[in-house]
Amino acid sequence: MSSTTAEGVSSEAQFRCRRELTETAARGVLGGGFYVLGWLVVAWSADLHHSRPLPAAVLTVVFVLLAALRVVLARRSAGNPEPTARLLSAWWSLLLITAALWGALTVWVLLDVRLQPARLVALICTVAYATAFAHTFAMRWRGALSAIALLFLPSVVLAWSVADFGGVAFALSVFLLYLLSALRLSRQQYERQLLLELALLHQRDLYEKQSRTDALTGLDNRREFAFNLERALAAGTPLSLLLIDIDHFKHINDRYGHAAGDAVLIAFADQLRAHFDGDGARLARIGGEEFAVILYGADEDAAAAAAVALCQRLARAPLAPNAERGAVTVSIGVGELLASRRQRSGDFLAAVDRSLYRAKAEGRNRVCRVER
Repeated sequence: MSSTTAEGVSSEAQFRCRRELTETAARGVLGGGFYVLGWLVVAWSADLHHSRPLPAAVLTVVFVLLAALRVVLARRSAGNPEPTARLLSAWWSLLLITAALWGALTVWVLLDVRLQPARLVALICTVAYATAFAHTFAMRWRGALSAIALLFLPSVVLAWSVADFGGVAFALSVFLLYLLSALRLSRQQYERQLLLELALLHQRDLYEKQSRTDALTGLDNRREFAFNLERALAAGTPLSLLLIDIDHFKHINDRYGHAAGDAVLIAFADQLRAHFDGDGARLARIGGEEFAVILYGADEDAAAAAAVALCQRLARAPLAPNAERGAVTVSIGVGELLASRRQRSGDFLAAVDRSLYRAKAEGRNRVCRVER
């Protein structure tokens, strides 16, 4: 897999993960309050504050704490640099713990005849919570399926054993099939929406890249070059600049045609990539046959040496079609951006450009430095 493809896959995975975290946090933070409310209604229906005050108080505190944890986790999920996968694991641990607790609570209500007044309320809440998982947490369908199993399955099984609950048990069994179908459809809808957003994101990135890239050579265009130079100047980044002009390029176009001229430009761009293959170089085509190389962290001596080596490299590389070696030469102006001079990007660029024209005036196929 190429590095570009690998970066694309990594970017897509990060987008998916971040999108899942955003959706989970937005939907999960609201659910905690509904569990608290559901438990309070169940406790009130069964008069637990009088008959079982201690379990009622403990469960109230537990549900409130679980709801508070959701709020804390939602805040951590909002723009936090913490790894997304870790936050998602925390979210789903909290969601499944809550689902298991409510599922166990429903079992208790169904089995204890003294809690009979709260049975219907508990089942209605269970149906509501399971439905929420099927419709709103389908971005991780295995987790949603596990939550539905913890919440809903015990109620379905036990409902069949409760006297006078035969009709309810049948309805719950049918509704379980609906939940599974709804989860599948919600998952498909989520995937379609996600794929659409990824396609739009990819298209945006493509347009952005095209706006910064020279279409013929694939190097940075003049706009991107100017942006990088201005940014480096603002940040005080030490650098040297090479301005390169292909000698007698008009003659190549006139003799061999514009298609051949384009081939020379492409071949020269490839030579630049091969020559400046380190991490500290930024290559650009800033005019018809004019190129620029920003060498981050390089002083003028190192930049001039690299420029001379490029001229020597071209002497061994026939860029023009059907031409001998050395048929295409370049003139190069070299300058170092000195922070002590507090130069503006336009002044610095003009100084290097003058050194380029001096190289051309002195006979071409040579390197000239900025005059101090």
